[in-house]
Amino acid sequence: MHRFLIPLLILIAALVAVRLMDDPAPPAEFTLASENEVFTLDPQRMSWLADMRLANALFEGLTAWNTDDFTMRPALARSWTTSPDGLVWTFNLRPDARWSNGDPVTAHDVIWSWRRLLLPDTAADYSNLLFDVQGARDFWSWRTEALADLPPDDLIAAAAQAETIETAFADMVGLKALDPHTLEVRLEQPVPWLLDQLAFAPLMPVHRPSVEGWPKTIDTSRGWHESTLPTIEERAFVRLDPNSGRIEQDPRWARPGTLVSNGPYVLTHWRYRRDIRLAANEMFDGPQDMPESVLVRSFPDPNTALMAFESGEVDWLTGVSADCRSDLLAQKDRGLRKTVHARPAFATDYFLFNCRDTLPDGRLNPFGDARIRQAFALATDKQAIVDHVTRLGEPLTGAFTPHGSIPGYTPPEGLGFDPERARALLDDAGWSDRDGDGLREDANGEPFPPVEILYTTSSARFRRIAAALRDQWQRQLGVTSRLVGQDSKFFGADRRKGNFMVARGRWYGDWGDPTTFLNMCRSSDGNNDGGLSCAAFDDLLDQAAAADEPAARLDLLAEAERVLMEEQLPLLPICQVVEVTMYDPDRFEGMTEHPRLVQYLHEIRPQVTQP
Repeated sequence: MHRFLIPLLILIAALVAVRLMDDPAPPAEFTLASENEVFTLDPQRMSWLADMRLANALFEGLTAWNTDDFTMRPALARSWTTSPDGLVWTFNLRPDARWSNGDPVTAHDVIWSWRRLLLPDTAADYSNLLFDVQGARDFWSWRTEALADLPPDDLIAAAAQAETIETAFADMVGLKALDPHTLEVRLEQPVPWLLDQLAFAPLMPVHRPSVEGWPKTIDTSRGWHESTLPTIEERAFVRLDPNSGRIEQDPRWARPGTLVSNGPYVLTHWRYRRDIRLAANEMFDGPQDMPESVLVRSFPDPNTALMAFESGEVDWLTGVSADCRSDLLAQKDRGLRKTVHARPAFATDYFLFNCRDTLPDGRLNPFGDARIRQAFALATDKQAIVDHVTRLGEPLTGAFTPHGSIPGYTPPEGLGFDPERARALLDDAGWSDRDGDGLREDANGEPFPPVEILYTTSSARFRRIAAALRDQWQRQLGVTSRLVGQDSKFFGADRRKGNFMVARGRWYGDWGDPTTFLNMCRSSDGNNDGGLSCAAFDDLLDQAAAADEPAARLDLLAEAERVLMEEQLPLLPICQVVEVTMYDPDRFEGMTEHPRLVQYLHEIRPQVTQP
């Protein structure tokens, strides 16, 4: 081990011991460590990998992935059929499927959950997942416009509009329960990756009575659709906002004691920023040898997480970002560490530009000009970053979609390192060194605004990349930058609000198609935190969606990504993510090595020791 780390690791070992003494609960059968905090256990509101890992444990979608090759298999839906034109899908749900409280899981649960995802009131990042369903986009627009037209502070009008939602959804959207266990889905156009999407957390069903907090006196044992709906006033976790008219949903339903799930596990314990405990769901027909209990520990400090693994406190370190990561990989290469596992992931590390003309506080935002974004990309030496900053030798990329990750699809090369062209673009955009001080000014002599680079403090990796960008941009472009470090929770909120100039990002593909990356930059997408609005790019995505031939479709998507990464530059891709995890293969099996990084916790097995 690196000699400079020894004193630090001794100190951290003592801290780990304190943590162990502070936890009176019995040891879990399987313990994993996460450096990223879980923000929500509400599937429809998820967008972070750590959250979705828990969704896969607590909930079950219509389909699931075979995590060795990511082919699809039945889950809640035991079978399905599709029409010859690919526009009508019929899913047959398992009649024995139950929620953890014993209620049946029905097609009505799926439809209501998808309606919840689609409602603007939910403020979900992935509402657009359902826009290919017949009438879904129209329903979303109908509710959005209705909210905009509601008189402020008119609770009566808001209540009257809310009462029309169920009928409007049934009339407009191509989802229908043919019977309690048969779901019909009608699409606007064929969706080749539909089954893949249906395994994704935001499309997993949730239990309406518990989500809304129905009175316990209402009998839902035959399915809530057989019961009389309580009024909004009777629902503990729902209220109408008198100012906006939105149906507000209290997140307390997704807590121990109130969360009802249909997956392999139930939630028994959650201490925010500390740990989450899961127990096997007696209503789920899972493997007999699945772990009966799982503990998810939160370690904001990556070195503490590493020592927790080294001391045996945890069985699986889901992502290693400790300072000594490159040393660990070197030891693995020399055959000294079999517990270290590294693989290129279906993910890209990038820095996001705010593409709006002004910042939330009214300041001019120079990155509203695509020429400025191109210039900063061209002034970035990515090879120096992976050689001297991250030191993991990650594959460089000028595209958003990882090269070679999707059969038949070739992403563009993007912009390389060309400081001379970068400086010419800044000159063309009106920013030149007019007084010879080495810094750039506009025609009025006003200096280029200091570039604020937002990053998360939970990982030294992003702080160091941000510092490297600051230095490179100063040297190559003559602009100054300021690093702004934030806790992950506040960082996420500011990114969503557009309260940044440049912000770090990492995007994991959610399904096996280029759209899982490209849709994030569509003008209407809930994950479009950079605020890009490009009609040409949106139109190419629409053309691809309507294309009949698979090859022609991929060609259109490649052109869309070229426009994105060589002209618009809403984000600066740095490299493909190399995921480093730690577990002992002699102790556990069932751990996936696939770049998609999906791990079903109930598929992990202790290794059987041979006599």
